[in-house]
Order: sequence, then structure tokens, then C-alpha cells
Amino acid sequence: MQYGKLSSWIWLSLLSLTSFHVSMQATELDPMISRKILPVYAVLENADLLNSSRCRTEIDEFRNAVDNQILWALRALDTSGVPSGGFVVGNNHWLGDQGGCKFFSENRTVFLSEKVRKNNSIYRNPNEEYSPFEFRFFIARARHNSTVQYHIEVEDEDLITLGLCLPASCSIGDVATMLDKVFRNETLFIGKLFNIHLKLIEVSDLVDDGQWLLSAEMICIIGVLLSLYATVIAATIYDVFLHRKRLIKKRGKLTFESTNGIELENIKKEKRETDNEEPAPRESEQLNRISKHLLCFSFLTNVKEIFKPEKGGNNLRVFYGLKTLTMVWIILGHVVFYAFHVASNNWLVFIQAESLHFQIIRNFTLSVDAFFFMSGYLLSYSFLKERRKYQGIPPIAKRMNEFFQKIVKRYIRLTPAYFVVILIAILNFTWHHHVSELLPVEHPNDKCSKYWWTNILYINNFYRWDELCLTWSWYLPNDMQFFVFGSFLLTLSITHYNIAVGIGIFTLLSSIGSLVYTGYTINYQPTLDGQYRTMSEIYIRPWCRIPPYLIGMATCHLLTKWNYKLHFSKKSLIVGWSLAILCNCSILFGLANRNISFGLSILYLALSRTCWALGIAWLVVACTTNNGGIVNKILSLDIFVPFSKLTYGAYLLNPVTILLAYSLNFYVLYINIVTFGIYSITMITCSFSASILLSATTEMPFISLLRLNISAPRRTNEVGSKN
Repeated sequence: MQYGKLSSWIWLSLLSLTSFHVSMQATELDPMISRKILPVYAVLENADLLNSSRCRTEIDEFRNAVDNQILWALRALDTSGVPSGGFVVGNNHWLGDQGGCKFFSENRTVFLSEKVRKNNSIYRNPNEEYSPFEFRFFIARARHNSTVQYHIEVEDEDLITLGLCLPASCSIGDVATMLDKVFRNETLFIGKLFNIHLKLIEVSDLVDDGQWLLSAEMICIIGVLLSLYATVIAATIYDVFLHRKRLIKKRGKLTFESTNGIELENIKKEKRETDNEEPAPRESEQLNRISKHLLCFSFLTNVKEIFKPEKGGNNLRVFYGLKTLTMVWIILGHVVFYAFHVASNNWLVFIQAESLHFQIIRNFTLSVDAFFFMSGYLLSYSFLKERRKYQGIPPIAKRMNEFFQKIVKRYIRLTPAYFVVILIAILNFTWHHHVSELLPVEHPNDKCSKYWWTNILYINNFYRWDELCLTWSWYLPNDMQFFVFGSFLLTLSITHYNIAVGIGIFTLLSSIGSLVYTGYTINYQPTLDGQYRTMSEIYIRPWCRIPPYLIGMATCHLLTKWNYKLHFSKKSLIVGWSLAILCNCSILFGLANRNISFGLSILYLALSRTCWALGIAWLVVACTTNNGGIVNKILSLDIFVPFSKLTYGAYLLNPVTILLAYSLNFYVLYINIVTFGIYSITMITCSFSASILLSATTEMPFISLLRLNISAPRRTNEVGSKN
């Protein structure tokens, strides 16, 4: 009996020892598994490659602390990036936690009550919580050639970003040396699982030492921007503290001295009408001229001009709402388009893009054709309005002079704000390259430094898409070239109307024919990758995009011929609206199923933008002839007036704002309806707010200078003719 009890006791003891041994083995880290799963641990095992004694010593200490599960080492390990889920659907971001690494290195923690601190100390040693040396966050970028991941062949979709929290004594070269061996030996398990075959591109420590600001290019950019904004500040101070007080003083004097109310009103009216001002006295003429030029840059005056309400109705009120809503549509499209470099679920978004409701965002590029239509319409409108002032046919010299004057005015109106945005983009994205974990898909710091002059000459739409400085600015050279061509047609129409109309029709048909030919030769299919691949051949070329512009010009000519007076029966209005809605909805939603025949693909490519412009033409015709009903009332609301003045600046700045917001994130973006809604509202608000600054400091001052210099010779000639 006693023998049996002794035997049972021995077996229980052996079982307890075995369980304890197994539990001890389970808590020990297996270096083989760690190096395959944790990239930072794989890096630590290559410390023998380093020449730096301090970096090598701290790397060894870091690794030993990890093996012994010391808290500070686990915290550093925890802030480093690891391969995350979703690689197959496009998640190439193994970022880790840059902020966590920074706070850990600075020994920052949350201040808690004594009770909670004591409770935490039961489970861990507070003395092991802080690192004995400083850490720094590094970002490594590598390319992969895995065929497992879905691709649509967009720029940098094969770029993997890895975050590493390592000792600060290690240089970028030290990290690159250790990590390059990890990639070459294919140490990581994910590399073998998905056949990634990583190739290291660069390593950055995300430390901005400011040295890049000392380059000649950056000094010139900063100098130009500072000069501009110093002028704005000086002009605003002069306007507020000197000019306005002087005007108030003069008004008080006039009120005191005048005894005739009608005469006083005439004086005030004359002072408001700049074009009818009498020349200043000879002794103050030079000072007055300088004052007027300086006041063009007054921020306060320009902001008031932006928000000044438009009185009365006119034939252009419908464009206020149309421009604003079209600009909002563009921003919504850009929120998704420029998110792909920071999104973790790209392929899932591509799948959702095939749904019917998503076609509104996917086909947002049709909004640009609406802008082309409006631009052509407004060109004809201003030309026909100016023509009413002349009797007969002006001499050819006068016509050519006016033709070139229009082009110069257009260039001066558009270019200053455009150039400032290019400078801001170079400055902003160069800084991004030094401090951002997530690089934007745009690289203005490289491309704009090389190709900025093509933007200023408005010829960048003849270059390839991947060479463009600010890819979204392809619209501006097209618009400028259409403006020149349209102005030529209008000038020609003064004496040879039928020839001008014939050239316009021939150009329209030739554009459609070129789309058919190009689509046929490149075997075009309206798939996501097919549309992106043909950006250079179809999307940005002027001969492929001009039809909406010509339709806008023709619409204005017809409305002017009809004197904006058309009387439709109720039945005709129903038919017209039904056809226009059916036409545009067919174009907008017609490719929800993109598995269509080659012939239908070519037909859609050739006619979609032309038919879209025809639908917009009906909208404008109905609204400008008082047949628009509730649509006209909505688009003509006063709230759209200031926003319509800001659309040019919003178009230039919205991608910069969106890319800035995305690239400053520490974490990747998961695109869904909630994040899309939040970012859309934020980006619309920020884009129009930034446009106020751009318009008030750059766009409007140069427009005012242009008007001032044009009106001055006119007033001089009028005074001379009176004398």
C-alpha cells in the first residue's frame, strides 16, 4: 500500500516537472520564427555586417533584450512594422508606429494614479520600461515583383513601405546594409509565401535637417513667394491704415461742403466709377499711380470683391451653380483617385467601382468636359458682347490687335496663380519626401523641377502622363489652346462666317474620327487599367478633348441669335429634359458593365464626351431662356456666386490639399463610405478656403493690375479727344 502511494507521488512529481519544462520552453522565443515573421528582428541578426562599433553594440543589446523579453525592447519591437493582412488586395504598407517610437525614445508615458501604477507594476518591472539608449524611426522602401498581388499598372503600386524602430546611433547606411541582406536572403516568411522578391530602393530616417532649403532652387522659390506675400501684407496695411482713412476724411469733407444732394450723389458715383475718374493733379500723379497699383494687392479689398453679391439677373447666373457643383464633383473624384498610394484595400475599391452607384465617382472626368463647354460658351459670350459696340467691320489690323490682346490677357489672368501653385507644390512635396512615411503618387519635387516650363508655356499636354508636372493641370493647356483656336474662329467669323463655321464643324468631326482611329489602333477597352494606360494617348490630348468646347461656342451663338427668347410648350420641355437626362445618364452609368464588345467600346469612346456636352447644352439653353424651372432657380442661387469665383483656385489646389492630408498620416487609409464622406467634406472645405487665399493674394491682384493698365490708356485717349 505504501509502495503504491510512493509510486503515485513519484509519477505526479515527474508530471509536474515535465509540465514546468514545457511551459518554460513555450515562453522562450524561437529566433528562427522571429526572424521570419518580424522584419526588425531579422535586421538585428545582421549586426555583424556593421563597421560602427556603437550601432553594433546597441543592436546586439537590443536583440538580447528582445530574446529575454525585457519591456523596453518589446516596446521598440512593437512600434516597428510587420507584414499586415491584405497583401493580395494591395496593402503594401508595413508602417509600424512612428509616433510610438518617438514617444518611447523620449521616455514619455501616461501619468496614472498611484493605485493603477502599483497594479501595473505587479505584472511588469517599471525599471525595465525605458530604453538605456535613444531610438529613431526609419522608413525603408522596396519594390516587389509578386504575381500574386492584383495590379492595374499604376505608378508605384509595387512599392512596399516598412517602418523600423532602431537605435539612433545607426546611420541610414547601417540600416540599409542590414536590411538589404534580409531581402537578398529572402529571410521573411511572407516573401516566400507570396514570391515577393523584395529589392531595397531607399532608407530614410524622416529627420528634416533643413539642408534641402539651402539649394539654389529652394532659395529662389522661397524668395519669390516671400516677395509676393510681403507685397500683399504691405498693400493691406496701406489700404487699412492710410487709404481708407483718407477716403473717409474726403467723404466727410464732401458731405460738409456740399449743399446740393443731387450733386453729392453725382460726386460719389464718379468716385466709384474708376473708368470715368478725372486725371490726378500733376504733382501727385506719380504717387497716385503707385498707390493704385499697390492697392491691387490689398488682401482685404480682394476678399470683399470675392464675396460681393451680384445684383440683378443675367444670362450667366446659371453658370454660378454649374461651376460650383462641377468643382465639387472633381474634388470628390480626386479624393478617391489620389488615395490609392495610402489605401490598404485598393483592389476592394476597384471591385466596388464596378457597382452602379459608384459610376458617379468613377466617371468624374466628365466634369472636366462641362468646364470645357462653359469655357467655350463664355468665350463666345464675351466676344459677341464686345462686337455689339462696333458699327460695321473693324480693319484687319484692329482685329489682329484684339486677337493677340485677348491671348495676352488670358495668359496674365491664369499664369500667376498657376505658377505660384507650382512653386508651392515643389516646396511642399520636397519637404514631404524628407518627413513623410507615405509618399504621394505625385512627385512634383522631381517632375516640376524638370518640366515646370512646359506648364508655363501651356504645352505640357503634349508630353506623356508620367512626365507631367502636376498631372491634374493637363486641363489648363487644353483650355488655353482651345481659347486661342476659338478666338481665331470668332475673329474669322467677322468677315468669313461660313468658313469659320465650316472649320469648327470639320474640327469637331475630325476629333471624333481621331478617337475612333486611336481607339482602334490601341485596341481600347474601357476597363480600369485600359483607361489609365491610355491617359497619354487619349485623355490629355487636345484633338481628343475639343468637342465640348466647340459645342459651348455654338450654343452661345444660337442663343444670341434667338436673343435668349425661346418659348417651348409643356410637351416640348418634357421631351427635351427627358432626352437630355437619358443621354447623360446613359453616358454616366452606361459602363457599369464594362464587359462590352470592341465596337461598343470605340463608339462610347468617340461619342461619350460630345453627347455629354449636348446634354449640358440643353440645360444651359433651358435655364437661360427661362425654361429651366426649379433647376434654374437652384443653379442661380446667390450662395453660388462667391464659390464660382473660387473654382479656378480650388481646381489648382484641391489635389495639393488632398495629397498633403494623406501623406501626413501615420497610418494607412481604409476606404469605405464613412472615410470617403469625412475626407470629401473636409477636402471641399479646405480646397475652397485655400482658394480664397490664392485668389486674394495672386489671381485677383494680377487681374486688377491688368484692368488698371488697360483702362489707363483708354482714359488718356478719352481726355485727349475731349481737349
